Amino acid sequence: MSATRELIKGMAQGRAWSSMGDTEAVRGLLDRVYDERCHRALHYKERFQLRVNLQKKDDAASYAGWITAENPTSGPYQGTSFVWFPGESGSVAVLVIGTDGFGADTAVLGRPGHARRLRALTRLHRGKVWIKPDLLDVSTEIPSVIAQRWPEIPAALKAYARVIYAAVTVRADGDGPAVEDLLDLFFHEHGAPLTGDAKKRWERRLEEIAGAVFPAVTLDEVLAILRERRFVVLEGPPGTGKTRLAYQLAERVGSATHVQFHAARTYEDFVVGLFPRPTGQGLAFDVRPGDLLVGNMAAREREHVLVIDEINRADLARVLGEAVVLFEAGETSRSIRLPHAPTGHEQEMKLSPNLLVLGTRNTADRTIARMDIAIRRRFAFVEMWPDLQAVEKEGVDLAIAAFADTIHTFVEFSDEDTLRLVPGHAYFLDPRPDLDRRGRADRVARRMQLELVPLLRHYLDERLCGAASEAVAGLADRIEARLMER
Repeated sequence: MSATRELIKGMAQGRAWSSMGDTEAVRGLLDRVYDERCHRALHYKERFQLRVNLQKKDDAASYAGWITAENPTSGPYQGTSFVWFPGESGSVAVLVIGTDGFGADTAVLGRPGHARRLRALTRLHRGKVWIKPDLLDVSTEIPSVIAQRWPEIPAALKAYARVIYAAVTVRADGDGPAVEDLLDLFFHEHGAPLTGDAKKRWERRLEEIAGAVFPAVTLDEVLAILRERRFVVLEGPPGTGKTRLAYQLAERVGSATHVQFHAARTYEDFVVGLFPRPTGQGLAFDVRPGDLLVGNMAAREREHVLVIDEINRADLARVLGEAVVLFEAGETSRSIRLPHAPTGHEQEMKLSPNLLVLGTRNTADRTIARMDIAIRRRFAFVEMWPDLQAVEKEGVDLAIAAFADTIHTFVEFSDEDTLRLVPGHAYFLDPRPDLDRRGRADRVARRMQLELVPLLRHYLDERLCGAASEAVAGLADRIEARLMER
């Protein structure tokens, strides 16, 4: 049996574990767990120390695990640690802040990437891993609704309920993967390289974590959502393929009207309006159907999709007018009275059940109108993120390295608003895949020089990156250096 497996079985037994109270045996096991998972070089191993305080007393805040080496060998400590608290019929494995403060781990806890990885693990383990909303909050205790699901550890909660920031219950072998993830994340964040099978496992896990941070959507999935909800917006950073997917969906549906929104788009353009026409006697006014009426007419006999690219570049409240009340997926009987009825259209307008509306929205563009709540709730929003495999498929080493650096920088250092600026995979792909493959590397390099780097510099010039500005500036410099080294 591996040392890690033996440790997890011991955790699952809680205070009934035969090694409770045997400090030397537990220390030896933890040493073997480290040697089994991490690089054994002394300068790595010396970054940690073991704390073992496993007592059989019911009123003891028993715990054991790893803390950072700069702390004293006993008493209160600073920084983060991985420990477990044995209880009745199981244990709680946690990441916890020492009661003496953040110490050198302030940078770890304050870096968005740490919290982002933990949230991804929560999704991957379907809620089994609990994390605190604010990792730096040491004034709020664990909610009772969470703690009551854990094995009973009253003394530990009394002492540490304010400083635990990630936790997983351990009652059986099946809880082992979540325990390993928290342990490996602790070692990873503190610069201890994993080795052997643990390294392979963690590399796969990091890919899965990245996939949870940037979930992928397929054409079939979005089409199913579109047919169910009828009114959908594809939103995401630039270069993530929103417009491409919208056109592919329109092609799959087989009947489509394409519209590009912009600041000058009006109700008259989109719903219905009067347009002047010169005549021999002066001006006459024609009643013209807008894009919505045209699409709705096409949907009378068959399924039809109205594609609105850059949907929030227009003032939607003005463009939709009273027609906004028609955008209710399950209420096809709603109607409005048009101010003018074009030829072939009735004054009372209803949206055909066959009409699907698909918009695209660039989350990086902060200069355009925001959707108000009344309009937002009428659409389903599907997030589109960089495709982590698309760049690898083209096989351009420069692009693969720059893309990995870009993703890491934004995930690690950006807040949620800045993360929505992350350049998509399109900036790292061949802009002319129809040309000779032998020139692909040069074309990709030029695209990065002419599109990607200016985009990053624009973010910085407009001060859009917040606390991640220094990291994004470093990223732009590194990409330019790679391009010059070619």
